Amino acid sequence: MEQNFDEQAGDVRGDTVNIQDGGARDVHATTVALSRGGARSVQADTVTVRQGGVQKIEAQSFALKQGAAMSVVAERAELVASAAALVRAEEARIGPSCRVGGLIAQQATVEDGMVAAMLARGEARLDQSAVGVVVSNRVALSGSAVGLAVAEVVEGDVRIQVKPPAAALFGAALGAVLGLLVLIGRRIR
Repeated sequence: MEQNFDEQAGDVRGDTVNIQDGGARDVHATTVALSRGGARSVQADTVTVRQGGVQKIEAQSFALKQGAAMSVVAERAELVASAAALVRAEEARIGPSCRVGGLIAQQATVEDGMVAAMLARGEARLDQSAVGVVVSNRVALSGSAVGLAVAEVVEGDVRIQVKPPAAALFGAALGAVLGLLVLIGRRIR
């Protein structure tokens, strides 16, 4: 059963739900296609959003093109020319012109995008991208910039900006400052 809905729609349920130039509050379906519209939450096996926005998405397969999402939980997530606050997926592909706040995945690929913080339990592949912090077992870089990488293996175009002596000095200074703040905090009480 295919259904179309406008901006005034509330909760939507169905097998296949297509929302174009409109919106819905909560959508529950097997397949959801959202174009030039929005929804508060979407739960479906397959979700495709083009030029739209969704606050919360739970799906097996999720694709977002020229859109935005606050929270994404999916087995497979693919973003192109989009923005998301948090993406959690087994497999995540963050494509060109994407901005993501946080990314948690088993396998993650970022191509020509930006991610503030990234946790990849398996492998993180970065191509022409910028990542603030990446934590992964394995990180593969190609023409990318990373602020801080915590990994067992880092391969590709790697330039170490902070050498071990500077890192030790920074850690000691930070520990001293935090210790001083704790002592001051105790005296104020």
